[in-house]
Amino acid sequence: MEERKKRRVIFQKDVIINGAIKGYALDISEAGMYIHSLADFVPGAVVDLDFDISGKRINVKSGIQHIESGIGIGVKFLNLNKFPENIMLIKALIYTKTKAPLEHSKKVLVADANSQTKEIYKNRLLQDGFLVHEAENGLQAFRTLQQIRPDIVVLDPHLDKVDGFKLMQIMRANPELKRIPVVIVSSRILPEEIDKAVSLGAKEYLIKSTTTPIKLSETIKRILKEVK
Repeated sequence: MEERKKRRVIFQKDVIINGAIKGYALDISEAGMYIHSLADFVPGAVVDLDFDISGKRINVKSGIQHIESGIGIGVKFLNLNKFPENIMLIKALIYTKTKAPLEHSKKVLVADANSQTKEIYKNRLLQDGFLVHEAENGLQAFRTLQQIRPDIVVLDPHLDKVDGFKLMQIMRANPELKRIPVVIVSSRILPEEIDKAVSLGAKEYLIKSTTTPIKLSETIKRILKEVK
């Protein structure tokens, strides 16, 4: 119970599990971390984690404490005490984030199949103080919506598995998700798609070819002020 009380901070980094499985850390404490992964794991299993803090690679054995299938795993660090330098790096990270909180600390979900587009937008949003979560298809976006309850969603309507318009319909039918504003960012300029997005409650319909990362960030800031 004491370890669950340890202060957790947002920590968005790629994590390699058992040398091969790609995951994405969402938060970290001195005791462990939560990792977003679609892979299947066994409760209580011990895994090897590899991730970066301040340019230094950290390798640590961890025990899986809980599993949320299709979303992620919570792990407890097992042998971190053998590496004092790694402990200090984690402590310094937590101290920095808790003493200097992000300006906005608003959560943004960017759902787009194009990894380059996500990366460009994510980098700008992180610079502007947002907490950024990513999804590459509609099903993953819906699971992330349920998990983190973002403050706003940036959505490409042409996603695999569940398209963006269907995802918006699902959101509007869900009492816990229907008030989350959505910004559509599409590669297509089709009047019928713009009309559909507006009818489903989209706050903005942007075109990728003319939407710079700065423009997207400013649009998000404006919408978040309007929905307060």
